[in-house]
Amino acid sequence: MTEIVANIFIVIAIGWLFRKYNLVGEDAEKAFNQYLFYLALPALTVIKIISTNFSGLGAAFIALNIAPILFLMAVSLLLWKTGAVDWKLARLLVIVSAMGNTVYLGFPIVAMRLGQEQIGCAAIVSSIQNVIIFTFGFYFTNLICAGRCQASSFKRLIGRNTVLWSSVTGIVISLLSLPIPAIAMDIMESIGKTTLPLALFTIGISLYGKSVSGNIRKLSLIAGMKLFALPLFCLLPAYLLDFKGGAARVVYLEMCMPVAVLNFVIAKEFDFDADLVSQSIIFTTLVFFPLLYLYDWVMTLAL
Repeated sequence: MTEIVANIFIVIAIGWLFRKYNLVGEDAEKAFNQYLFYLALPALTVIKIISTNFSGLGAAFIALNIAPILFLMAVSLLLWKTGAVDWKLARLLVIVSAMGNTVYLGFPIVAMRLGQEQIGCAAIVSSIQNVIIFTFGFYFTNLICAGRCQASSFKRLIGRNTVLWSSVTGIVISLLSLPIPAIAMDIMESIGKTTLPLALFTIGISLYGKSVSGNIRKLSLIAGMKLFALPLFCLLPAYLLDFKGGAARVVYLEMCMPVAVLNFVIAKEFDFDADLVSQSIIFTTLVFFPLLYLYDWVMTLAL
């Protein structure tokens, strides 16, 4: 695990240093994100899903993806109902504590720890979680609004969710055994190979100049729910369903990921506290790395 952590940390640090010393400009993050989000990640996702064995992805796999997230959302609602947090923070918690960085960070970690062949499974995990967040999640946020904020409609964001739609495309191609021209496969494989290191490098660029000062109590609550509660909630259904092995480990690792960058886009679109969301992305990402040793130990022991 030390080798994996060092590998990830060094690539992220290189991205941070490149931005600090202006070896890449301010627009680099946007350009890299657009390349990753609209081209490289979809190409990698389709290729890996086509090569994924679906035999182990049954009802237990689906339940392991859905139950922990729904339970965490219910906890956020309960915190608001009991007066532990105000409605604005509770509404933010429903989404931010559930939507982890399952792609930019999750894919590389799954590949390094469990093997490149598990990226297809990771893409399916990410897609299922996205569906739950963009449906049940925003149902919960509308409940918490209680008429005090605009109801959320995520048609535009779900339409642009390339990981979701590339996953659907890969599944359809795989299930229907649709032929793909050899040149198209070669191109997607070549582009897909650029995804994982560039994703980590881009995370490093995005961390430059950001601060986590202030809001420490709120950040601690978000981190506690995202980095501790959600992985813990994942272990219970895995135990009850006696679901172990590669697929279960992929789900667990993806549940452990820190707050996703996409949450900042959502915050801007739907009037969440964008500054708090930005800080939570940085805070949970920094806390995540030492926790990887704990996650790996638990995963090895339980799954």
